[in-house]
Amino acid sequence: MKSKQIAIIGAIILVFLILLAISSRTGKPDSKNIDEKELMRQSFSYKDKSPGGCYAMFKVLSHLFYYDIKPQVVTKPFTRTYSKDETLSSTDYNLYILVADRLYTSAEDAKNMIKFASAGNQLFIATNQPDSLLLEYLNLSVDDEGIFQALTNADQRYVNRLLAPDTAFSQKGIKGGSYVAKMDTSHTTILGTDAFNRPNFVKVFVGEGAVFLSLQPSTLTNYFLMNKRNMVSLERQLAYTNLYMDYVYWDEFYKYQNYRQSGDFSEWQVLMRYPAMRWALWLAVALLLIYILFESKRRQRIIPEKPLLVNNSLEFVDALGQLYYQQHDNRNLAQKIILQWQEFIRTRYYLNTNILDAAFADALSRKAVMPLEQVNDILQSIREVQSEYTITDEYLQRFYKNIQAFYLNTK
Repeated sequence: MKSKQIAIIGAIILVFLILLAISSRTGKPDSKNIDEKELMRQSFSYKDKSPGGCYAMFKVLSHLFYYDIKPQVVTKPFTRTYSKDETLSSTDYNLYILVADRLYTSAEDAKNMIKFASAGNQLFIATNQPDSLLLEYLNLSVDDEGIFQALTNADQRYVNRLLAPDTAFSQKGIKGGSYVAKMDTSHTTILGTDAFNRPNFVKVFVGEGAVFLSLQPSTLTNYFLMNKRNMVSLERQLAYTNLYMDYVYWDEFYKYQNYRQSGDFSEWQVLMRYPAMRWALWLAVALLLIYILFESKRRQRIIPEKPLLVNNSLEFVDALGQLYYQQHDNRNLAQKIILQWQEFIRTRYYLNTNILDAAFADALSRKAVMPLEQVNDILQSIREVQSEYTITDEYLQRFYKNIQAFYLNTK
């Protein structure tokens, strides 16, 4: 018993240590020990302090506008938030920021994003591979050749010469991004380019608002922004947006989607999108299975079945009657039959058997539902047995049959 408790406690401690190790990965990284795999692993999460996170951007975001606006984190699909958040759907000075490696949206989400921007709001999207549905609405064509390049320099340059000399920013060791191959120049303005002068940051005018599309999300990560004066690059990008925003929204939903979304959404998706939460849930399931495996066993040996007790009283009476009969003590045996019959009358019909008179016979006849003549016949036989000194075998057998017939015919 104690060994099982020790094993369970040890398993719980092991789960705690694993969760602690997983959560420690989101801590501030040591720049001296950053390898290529760590650089390629980009979560773009506002809580992630690793090189591929957006913790630094999220922290300074509220200070880049004229009013210190704290960004509101969104963890649900755009359509669901757009339909339930009155400020997002009713006002026209909102900024919605979406940073992801690959963007997968549903048809309804893409439609509502364009509707949101057309109302006078601004949608800022930074992604390596935009959703094809959204590109159709924006009349853009994207070439993702740069994504498949080896580790290179992440470059972001701005075409506005008024921003000189801070018009070019770079960081070594980050994969290159996509670029815009085709666009509708009547509604699209190029704001930035990559190292090869290919447009990777554009502004598309939609209705009364605009959609900003950056194809180099690596320039928004901690590793890029914390290098030298690269934080100015973030200021340059957001300077193109309306600085008098009412509300700023930060999306934490689409960066965890690996396929095109349907119209359905469940809260379970929110839990399973975080690696630490997924590990915690699977470890909890594993711990539960281990507990069931060990605790489902019996803690004691199986108790053998015992045979049911047999009522031997009838056998005893039969054996005793045979003994009396073999000794020819007929009168004594008849007396025992009478005593047993009187006990039966008392316990079943609650009649007094001390006086066997006519009143007793009438009461017994009514309660036993037996003709009065048969009752009187039994009572007469009892009187004869009690008055006679010797009883023959034939008379004893006839008396015994009358008593047995009474037992069988009464109710």
